[in-house]
Amino acid sequence: MSFLEVLKIHEYLDDLFLQHQEALLQLDIELAAERLRFYECQLHIHMQVEEELLLPVYARAGKIPGGPPEFFTGEHQRMREFLTRFAATLAEMSHDRTNLPRRVLALFDEEAMYKNLCLHHDQRERNLFFPALDRVTGEAERRDLIARCLTAICAQRA
Repeated sequence: MSFLEVLKIHEYLDDLFLQHQEALLQLDIELAAERLRFYECQLHIHMQVEEELLLPVYARAGKIPGGPPEFFTGEHQRMREFLTRFAATLAEMSHDRTNLPRRVLALFDEEAMYKNLCLHHDQRERNLFFPALDRVTGEAERRDLIARCLTAICAQRA
């Protein structure tokens, strides 16, 4: 078993964000905002698990070029900042629908930057974070940690 199993959560999160964008595409601002809130909640659970459970284990690997823990937490912070801006933009749109199609297009442009950040973060985890976790854990610990990662977000889905 490998920590790459945790990427299933990334796929789930990507799908949630796409559901938000589908609502946005239909100009259903209220539904887009609702789906963004749910996505953000699920993402925060995942980030919390990574930061509180996995990063301390990752530290056992020592210095990894291109992969200090601060890179991961910094990317998490930037992702949170993007989501805060998106929520504020959606709130403005729900109160003032003037030029809504153009404003939605502008939001899609900003969301494209966010998705690029997420892609970069995913690649860093895929290439550095998860392989390092695989190296510094034994099979039993690895299984336990992976199960805890997967169940944290699954518990919130129900």
